Amino acid sequence: MAFEPGKRVGDYEVIELLGTGGMGHVYRARNIISNRIEALKILLPDLSADREFADRFLSEIRTLASLDHPNIALLHTAFQADDQLIMVMEYVKGNTLEQRACLSPMTTSTTVHYISQALYALSYAHVRSVIHRDIKPANLMVTSNSVVKLMDFGIAKKVDVNLTRTGTTIGSFYYMSPEQVNGSKVDARSDLYSTGIVLYELLAGRRPFESDSTYGVLDKQLHATPQPPIELNPALPPQLNAIILKALAKDPAERFQTADAFRDALKPFCTATQTYSAAPTTFAAPAPPPPPPQSTDYPPFQPVSMPQPNAASPNVPIARSSNKPLWIATGAIAAMLALVVVATTVPRLLKAHASEAAPAATQPAAIPPSTQQESTPAPPPTEQPAATSDLTSEPHQAPPRQPYQGSTSPQAGATATQVIAPQLPPPTAQPSEAEVEQLQERLIQLDARAQTVDRAIAQLRHQQEADGLGLRNDMETADAKLNSYMQVARQDMQLSKTASAQLSMDKAEAEIETLEKFLGR
Repeated sequence: MAFEPGKRVGDYEVIELLGTGGMGHVYRARNIISNRIEALKILLPDLSADREFADRFLSEIRTLASLDHPNIALLHTAFQADDQLIMVMEYVKGNTLEQRACLSPMTTSTTVHYISQALYALSYAHVRSVIHRDIKPANLMVTSNSVVKLMDFGIAKKVDVNLTRTGTTIGSFYYMSPEQVNGSKVDARSDLYSTGIVLYELLAGRRPFESDSTYGVLDKQLHATPQPPIELNPALPPQLNAIILKALAKDPAERFQTADAFRDALKPFCTATQTYSAAPTTFAAPAPPPPPPQSTDYPPFQPVSMPQPNAASPNVPIARSSNKPLWIATGAIAAMLALVVVATTVPRLLKAHASEAAPAATQPAAIPPSTQQESTPAPPPTEQPAATSDLTSEPHQAPPRQPYQGSTSPQAGATATQVIAPQLPPPTAQPSEAEVEQLQERLIQLDARAQTVDRAIAQLRHQQEADGLGLRNDMETADAKLNSYMQVARQDMQLSKTASAQLSMDKAEAEIETLEKFLGR
């Protein structure tokens, strides 16, 4: 059955062909009711009559229907049209990991971060007895928010259901595990082997096993020892080199036994403190372009110093954030000070003018300090401090404030009152690697929730507009604030401003909860 752009399939309008997988075509389509963009996967016509492939397609539908994870492309629904099985899936906008590697070189930290997300998804699937069996860069999609989505469960299977004939091999041969090549029993450790090959390829710049023929590659998968990736990329730390080689062990018992164990081993190399460079990956003939100025690898956390109010205070490292609250507080203090000065000096000036008293400065110098304290206070200086004076400048000379008249031994003439500058916060402690990782994972989870809410809001907005109505203003405002907070959180994480990022994530989560409650989730 042909699916040309503009063709109607059920409630969907085909927009374009996205690609062809092992069992079907994948199209980008628009739901004509909700106006949501989704992906349609349709079993190839020449495979429809093959009972085994039809069963495998149905198995993929049922497998995906049981999975709901932020790092797995979601299945929305499935239906039949013109005797064809059609899957309606989440449309993931971005690049595959294969395409991403060709765009620009990736740092080791970024590469490991992507692989860790894939292992997070595999851990979720493996716990539910689902084995993917076709892990490769082309099946790992990276969104614009750097969220990895595991795709194409076309040959995945439950460990207790076997849809393959004995002795058959299914998967991409460059990434197949030895047990897949042998056609023997496959378990979750096969996916970890394939993930290790992807990690090797991204960091070393080439696959561990290459040959001029398919047979040569498969033979190496069974018998050849891979060249240590550190020999191809000397910048790799030895510990990471050992982790990759362990994942590529021929014997499944010598590999990582779970995706969580593999992911835990990678944690030290997935934080902002790592600055190793990954080797350019040769997916395409041209050499990768130089790295762009913006990097998804977070730089080490560095406190930033601001100018201090006076020389008595040393340089105090503080987080760079908006000074607006400080200036508001400074202005308020200055205004209050001015009111106090006016309230205390004007009555004295009037009293001095009425009594024609002489200034205190003409008092004999021999008067004892105790007597001088009990005498009439000296008149204020002729220059009054301005209400808009900057509290970070040198203190102005001002008349003594009433509560402080007896606190110190006065000098001849007026005593200067020092304006105390606001207390600066203590230096910000550097976050630990575990704290940075927790914030990164929280940002990923919030990104996934925010995308789900955005899609639901967009669908509701379209429905309301179709009825001649609009979305409630408070919902529009909450959605806009959510997107703003998420954008600020991502920027702060890139700048290692973890405290500010955490505050933005707290605000974003509050907006997400508001919208989810409104949507009835």
